Amino acid sequence: MKQFVFSVRIWAIVSGIFLTTAGCGSYRLGTTLPPHLRTVYVPTFENKTYQTGLDVDLTDAVITRFRQDGNLRPVAEAEADTVLLGEITGWERRVLGYTGEDENVVEEYRLYIIVMITLKDRTSGEILISGQKIRGHTDFFVENSLPEEEEAARPKAYQDTARRIVDHVVSIW
Repeated sequence: MKQFVFSVRIWAIVSGIFLTTAGCGSYRLGTTLPPHLRTVYVPTFENKTYQTGLDVDLTDAVITRFRQDGNLRPVAEAEADTVLLGEITGWERRVLGYTGEDENVVEEYRLYIIVMITLKDRTSGEILISGQKIRGHTDFFVENSLPEEEEAARPKAYQDTARRIVDHVVSIW
């Protein structure tokens, strides 16, 4: 009888391991990008807004995000498999909340960055993404002056926009 109980336990453990790993059979580590696309060139985004400095700061954030993601390695144009073009088309600040004391005093804002991206396969010339609108944002409270708080919130807006851009680029396949 002990032999039977031991056999049932072993069978249950082996079955559990099999069923657990079988569910992961279609899961794939790494990228789903085609094998010939491993690098990306990101020229400075074109800034169509009145905000100065967005182009360089957002481009830097996108390159940093590609490095962190690891699916497409940022390289010089001559070495790149793909080229990511970006055009910053919007910079918006919207009210999220007012103070409880006065409905004319804004307490919280949401800062949006709107970008149009195009991704090209440099080898074939094929357009992989055409004019895709990406919108990133961050929220911030006004404790001091609005310009100071908005300036402090910019890096988070760049990071969120960059994350959304890179996620879209590497997930189109």
